Amino acid sequence: MIRKSLPFLLLALAFTVTMFSCKKPDDRPAPPQAEQEYYPLEKGKWVLYEVDSTVWDDTFCVERFYHYQVMHRVADTFTDAQGRPSYRVETFIREKVQDDWKSHRVMYATNTKVTLEMVYDQLRFIKLVFPIHEGDSWKGNNYILTMDPENEFYDDWDYRYKNVGQSYNTGHKVFDNTITVEQVDEAVGDPEVFEEEFASRTSGREVYASGVGMVYREYIRWTYDPATTKCRKGVGVVMRAVDHN
Repeated sequence: MIRKSLPFLLLALAFTVTMFSCKKPDDRPAPPQAEQEYYPLEKGKWVLYEVDSTVWDDTFCVERFYHYQVMHRVADTFTDAQGRPSYRVETFIREKVQDDWKSHRVMYATNTKVTLEMVYDQLRFIKLVFPIHEGDSWKGNNYILTMDPENEFYDDWDYRYKNVGQSYNTGHKVFDNTITVEQVDEAVGDPEVFEEEFASRTSGREVYASGVGMVYREYIRWTYDPATTKCRKGVGVVMRAVDHN
């Protein structure tokens, strides 16, 4: 069951996530080099994650739970369509430690010195903005065409910095110098209380550690439509860094 479900589950890792709400990019000074270390881009850099996933299956009206490992590795450099130096980030997946790694997907990262952009599943996200200040916010999904019904839920997310420079415990490892990016936290209705009304839940949060990159990710997206079936449909993913080089 899990081998067939993993490709679908990992779509949720895409998950996630462009333009400033306060200042234009050209108005911002170049960030200190130390800030670039919150997502270091160098060939060979890798981070290993333990992943817990939930699938809300509206066909059988059940919740399914999965556990597996994912690795992100910076594989190579290239020049993007805008002539900017960028990096190819390959991801690999395995169910258990003793299993061989299997190639899964490719992402693309570009650090413009003003933003960190990530592209996957043909969607471009602004993950970080520079300089980094507590409370700063920006439209992290500005490059996504939210007129498309499949991407409509990405509309108008306000990414915001929180806990800048503080330590963070993933449950597996403590990282001393991190930043938290609160991406979205939206809820409509409650199917446990109002069974006959539409409901949805969307939340996203990522944590980055200096010298490592992303060390934690939490994403939830489900909908409940009683007009079709009185069951939730969606996915939830929690990624926790357990090792890195």
